[in-house]
Amino acid sequence: MKKYALSLLFLIAAGVAFAQQVRYYNFENTLNEVNGLSPALTILGEQGGFVLDTLNEVNQNTKTVYRFTKNSGLQFNNTAAGDFLGDNYTIEIYFVFDELSSWKRVVDWKNRKTDWGAYVYYGELNFYNILYSEEAPVIAGEYTYYVITRTAATGQVLIYTDADVKIDFIDNGGHALIDGDGVLNFFHDDLIVPNEASAGAVAMIKLYDYPLTDTEISRNWESLGSQVFGINRPVERVTAPVYPNPALNAFTADLSRFRQEKPVALSLFNQEGRLVYTTTSAAGAGRVEIGTGILSPGLYLLKATQDNLEAVSRVIVR
Repeated sequence: MKKYALSLLFLIAAGVAFAQQVRYYNFENTLNEVNGLSPALTILGEQGGFVLDTLNEVNQNTKTVYRFTKNSGLQFNNTAAGDFLGDNYTIEIYFVFDELSSWKRVVDWKNRKTDWGAYVYYGELNFYNILYSEEAPVIAGEYTYYVITRTAATGQVLIYTDADVKIDFIDNGGHALIDGDGVLNFFHDDLIVPNEASAGAVAMIKLYDYPLTDTEISRNWESLGSQVFGINRPVERVTAPVYPNPALNAFTADLSRFRQEKPVALSLFNQEGRLVYTTTSAAGAGRVEIGTGILSPGLYLLKATQDNLEAVSRVIVR
């Protein structure tokens, strides 16, 4: 029984180590990532501003959004984010363009050095210069739920609006991969043919290190309010290193990856999965020491939670 429980603990720990992750920008008067897990977005071109806007597809609710001027936009520094976006990913955006004549850049993977990338062309979707969508799903002045996925195993790129696939191709040339500059640009046009851009606003950007399925995208579209306003956000896995490990008299949990303005709840489970100890850190503590005097030698799992942030660490007590 103990051997089975021990194996289960290792499987749980391994699953956490390779958990799928999300980076979420909600533009509530800041360009910071909601959970502080990646760098803030960088302004490209002219500085925009935060304004209240009415989101027609979210029950006419108002939300703070980031409004950008024509041929300006935002940049995600993938290198600084630890190469979070690789060749397997999802980009999920809720945005509006003010006008749609000709080409309007949405996403640029090559840091403005080429014309390749994702556009809206007279309201139709386009990945230049591979494919146009057959319909015109994007309307000037109306927010669009826009998703790009790329699957590493096949190179397949899918682009959705309002949960319907409009673009589908195999990216043999790596045109939908971030190049050596290590950045992903939004709404800001390249230098080859300038001014293929529109003023507009963005209410949400989510970046996933895995491709969402059709079912997941449909579910997100159906619960768009939850997505945009941050309700029911998915659990975000962070790390809480433990030292010394193995521990003799005590061990310390490093909680620096959690938000420092709030406390962190900690739970310790033995190898049978029983809860043996709980505590809560003080806000801003950064680390917590836990004594091992009441613990029998063996393997334990320490679970740390704060809102939608969660970390699980293995601890060996001697």
